[in-house]
Amino acid sequence: MKKKSEINILFLAKYAPKNIAEAIPENIYDKVYAQYHHKVYEVLTNNYGKIVSTTDPGGILHLNTEVDYIFSLYNKFPIRNSEIFISSVSEYLKIPYLGASPNIRALAEDKHLAKLLSKHEGVPTAQWKTYNVDQAIIPPEFAPPYFVKPRFGAASAEIDESSICASWELAAKKINELYKKDIDVILEEQIKGIYYTCPVLNNFGAPLFLTPIKETSTLKDNVVTHQQKRKIQGGLSREISSDTTINQILLGFSKKLFKQIQPLDYTRFDFIVDEDTGIPSLLEFNVCCNLGERSTIAQSSLASSISYEDLLINIVDSSMSRQKLISSSECHQL
Repeated sequence: MKKKSEINILFLAKYAPKNIAEAIPENIYDKVYAQYHHKVYEVLTNNYGKIVSTTDPGGILHLNTEVDYIFSLYNKFPIRNSEIFISSVSEYLKIPYLGASPNIRALAEDKHLAKLLSKHEGVPTAQWKTYNVDQAIIPPEFAPPYFVKPRFGAASAEIDESSICASWELAAKKINELYKKDIDVILEEQIKGIYYTCPVLNNFGAPLFLTPIKETSTLKDNVVTHQQKRKIQGGLSREISSDTTINQILLGFSKKLFKQIQPLDYTRFDFIVDEDTGIPSLLEFNVCCNLGERSTIAQSSLASSISYEDLLINIVDSSMSRQKLISSSECHQL
C-alpha cells in the first residue's frame, strides 16, 4: 500500500487540463463541463501525489509513466459501447480505477438490463420494449402514450419533447430517426410525473444514501434534455426533496438495488413519481454520474454538510481503499 502523497493518478476527461495554470477553454458549448473538469483536477492535485492528465481516452493504451490509479470522467465518446472501455482496459492493465467493474458499467448503461434488475428486486418500472438498429419496428403489447429514447448512454442525449409519443405512429417515426443515427432504442410506457434522483456513496463499505433531489422542467410533461443538464438551455430546477414519504420509499428501493450492483464507488438512481398514483418507478441508474459542483450528488452532499472537496476525497479514498491501494489510516472519513 502507498501513502496518498505517493499516488500517481492518470486523470482522463474531455477538458482535463495539463496543469493548474491552464485556462478554461472559451467559446465552447459546454463550458460548465470544462469548469467541472478543471475543478476536479485542482482537488486531485491538492490532495494526492503526481497527477498526469489527458483529454484522449485512448491515452490509457499508451502509458509512458507509472500510474497507480485511473480517475476517468469519460462516459461517452465516439466508439460503440464506450462506457465500459476505461474500466475494461484498467482491468487488463491491473490498475485500480474510479467507478465500477465492466460488468456493472454494462448493466448500468443498458436501460433494458437495468429495468430487468429493477423487476427482479420488486422495484416498479414502466413497461418497455427494445428496438436495436435495423430490427423490425413493430408495436409493443401495451398502449400509448410512449416515451422513446436511446437504449444506451446518459446525460439525456437525444431526449426532448419529441420523445413523448401520443401514438404508435409518432413512436415509430421517432425510432426511425434514432435508427438513422445508428442508435439502439428503448420505448417505454410514458409515466407523467416528477423526476427524483438518489445519490449513493460507497463510503468504505458503509453506504451513505444521500437525500433525494427533486427535478422539475418547464418543458412538456417535465421532459429534461441534454441541453438543460449542460446548462446550455434553461428551464430545469433542482431542489432537495422535502417529501419524507417519497424519500423513504426511494431510500428503500435504492437500498435494494445498491446491494446488487457491487463493486462500485458511487452511483445515482433515477426515478419518476407518477403524478396520479404517487408511485415511483425506476428510470435508470448511473455509475459515472456528474461529480461537478453543480451536480445533484454535490447538491445533496452539501445539504448533509459535506463540502464539495470532502465529497470528492471521500469517493476517491473509498475507491482506493476498496482496491487496497491505500490503508484505512490514510482515508478521509466523513
